[in-house]
Amino acid sequence: MYRGTTRFKCTECAEIFKAPDIEYMATMMSVPQPCPHCGSIGTIPHSILPFSNMFNKSIYESIWKSMEERR
Repeated sequence: MYRGTTRFKCTECAEIFKAPDIEYMATMMSVPQPCPHCGSIGTIPHSILPFSNMFNKSIYESIWKSMEERR
């Protein structure tokens, strides 16, 4: 489900960008969007709270792996 836009941060080049916020498999997570700067799929929704970024990265690592396997 499309939920508007959100800010994402690339874990490869640290680019912060806005992209569509699409629900990931009926969860509260967002589908990682490709980085417009380097093309990496290793992106996470960006928060100003450092704790939430660290927590999200560990969850998103399994999502990235799943997405790579489907390619």
